[in-house]
Amino acid sequence: MRVRASAVIAVFLLAAAWYFFPAATWHVFPAGKETFPPLLFAMRLALPAAVLAAGGIGLLPWLMTLGFCFCTLGDAMGVAGSFEGQMGGFALAQICFIVQFAKDIRRSAKAVPRRKPHPVAFLAATLLCLPPLVLAALKVIPAVKELPIRIGCTFYALLLVLASWTSIVRAFTVRNYIAMAGCLCFLVSDFILSWNKFTEHIPRASLLIMSTYYAALLLLFCGTAGPRAVRNPGRA
Repeated sequence: MRVRASAVIAVFLLAAAWYFFPAATWHVFPAGKETFPPLLFAMRLALPAAVLAAGGIGLLPWLMTLGFCFCTLGDAMGVAGSFEGQMGGFALAQICFIVQFAKDIRRSAKAVPRRKPHPVAFLAATLLCLPPLVLAALKVIPAVKELPIRIGCTFYALLLVLASWTSIVRAFTVRNYIAMAGCLCFLVSDFILSWNKFTEHIPRASLLIMSTYYAALLLLFCGTAGPRAVRNPGRA
């Protein structure tokens, strides 16, 4: 299982390199260089999430695999120019992550009673998640002009923060902090995206958004793959 996970990570890193350094990776991904540029760009952007979705089958909890599938959908919808579809795909992904983290917390606490969530975990999660939520409510959401998109952004912001909150509580419960780092990277990536789109321009925003997004995907995969993530909760 460890070998398979390493192979998936290696392919993911190649796919991410194809996005960031397309000219340097044509010898690995040569097809389509001169034809269908929009389709090629969609492949480049969505391929890392698709690699984790396909490679995670049988390796990840099914909800995480489904979450990566929805991330792939969100990427594809974003390239297609549908912000609503992009946000919808990622909202479904966050729901998958939230449910999986809640299941992990419950399973670990049931198997090892001393690992029941400590009040410190709830406090830490709240203190980390409250500032970006307040900043989004005060600065980003009011800047959204269209009411349907504003409602969607509000709902998505709540899901994003809730996913980060549950990942922090899970980290304290199962003693695995990798997935928590992934969710926080996801939060940073989407916060930069929304700030750049609705509030004010951020220099090199695309690089910041995609680097933190791909880091989030990789950390979420590493933090939930294999038996060490939660399935041996009796071990410290």
